[in-house]
Amino acid sequence: SVCSSLRSCRCRRPAALVSSTMCRAAAAAAAAIAAALSWRPAAAFGTGTASGALAPSPCLASLEACVQQAGVEEFAELHRWLLQSPLEPSRVDRAALSLAASAAQPSQLELAAFVLFRDLGLGLLARALELLLLCRGSDSACRQLLPHIEQVYGLRDALEARIVSLSPGYAPDAGTRSAVLRTGRNVRNDLDRFARAPAPGAEEGGASGLLTRIAELAHLVGRRTRMLSHMLGMHAWVRTLRVPGRGAPVFVLHDEYTSWLDMVESLVGVMVRNGQKALTFVEVGISAEPFQHTLLQEFSGLQYIGLALDPGSADATAAAVQQRRHQLFQEAQARTQAFAVAGRSVVHFATSGALAANLPRDALDLVLLDLSGDGVQDVQQELAMWETRVKPGGILAARGFGPEWPESLQAVLAHRHGNDMHMSVGGGLWWFVEPEEE
Repeated sequence: SVCSSLRSCRCRRPAALVSSTMCRAAAAAAAAIAAALSWRPAAAFGTGTASGALAPSPCLASLEACVQQAGVEEFAELHRWLLQSPLEPSRVDRAALSLAASAAQPSQLELAAFVLFRDLGLGLLARALELLLLCRGSDSACRQLLPHIEQVYGLRDALEARIVSLSPGYAPDAGTRSAVLRTGRNVRNDLDRFARAPAPGAEEGGASGLLTRIAELAHLVGRRTRMLSHMLGMHAWVRTLRVPGRGAPVFVLHDEYTSWLDMVESLVGVMVRNGQKALTFVEVGISAEPFQHTLLQEFSGLQYIGLALDPGSADATAAAVQQRRHQLFQEAQARTQAFAVAGRSVVHFATSGALAANLPRDALDLVLLDLSGDGVQDVQQELAMWETRVKPGGILAARGFGPEWPESLQAVLAHRHGNDMHMSVGGGLWWFVEPEEE
């Protein structure tokens, strides 16, 4: 396969933020693979024949056999990936965190929802494989695309009926219902969009184009299932957090961000769409991810200031850190060279305090801090310092926030307790900067 592991290839939305052509190729392979999973409607959606009963299908009855008959490695890989869909919320390691209490066990609602979404993905894969095998056998049904579209859309009614049947498993105040229902609503909307799209014509590949669409839909359901697992796991973890003597912090969990990179791109995009054509973005602790060029290219009014952090120490460990960060500094300079000439980008190698001292208060629209342990050191001091450089109503964001970084976690909670904090997948965090109290 293009990537050593489909799950380890971090392809993100939009395509402009994908870090390599290998990931883009893996995304295409994953879409093709999505037609290879098994779905057992009797076990997953109940034994009744609710509205939208499915037409008989050999692949629904024996998906593994259809995968083998197809003989396409990408489909087999997608099949394995869908079978590995999570069946419970992700587990967060709380052992090292003094702020965390014990977590509740997954509810019946959660467990049933994971089975539902996994089996839906497998059902979509079965429909894709069925179309592939018909076309390979030169069956005339291969050219009749509408019945295949209707069969795929028929899964929507089964989805609705199964979600309704989950209601008795809802426990008040468990905090899981909204995430499960939101995922169900998103999947239902995905099916609606699939059905509304015109059938692909000859120029779009005909049956081949439809096969790709079904595979992409199955892959999307698999991604949504994994996102639900992560969000419920993080929700359970957040509910255990306490600030000694002050109670629980306030978090808003975002499942529309697929990574901290996606979070940053989304925040900049919202600012621009809200009429802020010119804005200044400072990255404190340059990331190895080559996203700066993409942002500058996509948003013509963006000015970027990047800071590769100088450790400011002479010991041997600091020397190795300095060398690595200086390399990041040089790479960021090279990526943003064209924008530097236009006066829209500048990259520094200095300490955080040195850069902040040369920037006026209330001047920046967005600041992104690296809190991962390889970035800023005194987190609470850095948060306070950079908040003063952000305009009221601007955004202070961070990457490297979560149970993997307990020191940063405690510093953020102590600094921001009592105010909303927005969290993303992959350690992203942000909040609006309020005016200083007089």
